[in-house]
Amino acid sequence: MRARSLAIVLALTLALAPLAGCSVNGSLRLPTGVVYPSIKPVEGTADLTVSHTFTFEGQPRAVTITVDGPLYAGAQQAEKSVIRFGRARENDWISDYYPAFVFEKHQDAFFSALLEQFRSVRDAEGLDSDRYVELMTAYAQSLEYRIDPQNLSPKFPVETAAQLAGDCDDKALLLGGLLAREGYDVAILLFGPEQHVALGIKAEGMEYKKTGYAYIETTIGGFVGMPPDSVGSGTKLTSEPQVFKLGDGSLGYTAGPQVSRILITADAAEKAVAAAAERIRSADAALPPRESNVRSLKSRIEALLAAGDNAGYNALVPSYNAAAAEYNAAIEERNALVAEHNRVVGIHTFIIENLSHRPGVFAYIQANPL
Repeated sequence: MRARSLAIVLALTLALAPLAGCSVNGSLRLPTGVVYPSIKPVEGTADLTVSHTFTFEGQPRAVTITVDGPLYAGAQQAEKSVIRFGRARENDWISDYYPAFVFEKHQDAFFSALLEQFRSVRDAEGLDSDRYVELMTAYAQSLEYRIDPQNLSPKFPVETAAQLAGDCDDKALLLGGLLAREGYDVAILLFGPEQHVALGIKAEGMEYKKTGYAYIETTIGGFVGMPPDSVGSGTKLTSEPQVFKLGDGSLGYTAGPQVSRILITADAAEKAVAAAAERIRSADAALPPRESNVRSLKSRIEALLAAGDNAGYNALVPSYNAAAAEYNAAIEERNALVAEHNRVVGIHTFIIENLSHRPGVFAYIQANPL
């Protein structure tokens, strides 16, 4: 999340009277248009090799690409604002702003090289369409979340990949560019009031608010379709995001029912852990008085026995045995609560420690129901 508006817009007043021509009534006809961010490669800049290792489905994955030096330098030096001129209406540019970063033509070879790495994993392991989405999502999420305080504009995806870091919109644009080029229906989700950007992907039954897309958070790990509790320093996402489609892909994410089941289980496990912890605290609080009573009865029995009061001893033994039985039963109940608490903690822990392994987590919760 970064504290900034959608874009810096430069409105130009052009002195083009000699070239603009005149309308039939003699009034000046100024050109109208919008200039979007683009890259002009800087020749003579050395290429760089970038390697990154991330975890997907419980296994380390390595990605290594050679980033074109002139492209990278040009991307860094590029103007990231929109230039509006003439009679271009104020908001006409918004829907094409983010796609301009994703589909800037000079990045095509970069995206092809990066996708070649992911396709190799897909083909070698027989990943289906959903797991392929999850593979690229795990990659984007694993990149360092870093805000550049000196430059609050979005980065071109080649910059984010080369630097192995970016903030919310940088990482969302990189992942969006990958998925869009593989034919998926994806869109940027812009939360204006919260100054946050996420990615959306078509997924039946998993639409986030009224966007028509399932939510993908790129700043932290998470399943596809798993909105975070908060972003940044604890900001809750309460606004209805603006939606900016990337490309014309039609493929969707179909593992939504499994993700929904996982998220329901995780929520239920969290609540069950809290409830079990409270019951354990109550059980713990009830043990000392029971233990004290048992010890007191035992002392009295021993005193009666030492005094040779067999009748008194025999009369008190049943009370002692009953108190001891109740105390032991309370301990067993408490230990059973702890065991169940730990079992549910294990389920919740397994889920949150395997956010890039949806098939494995789904199989686990089926085998270990709450």
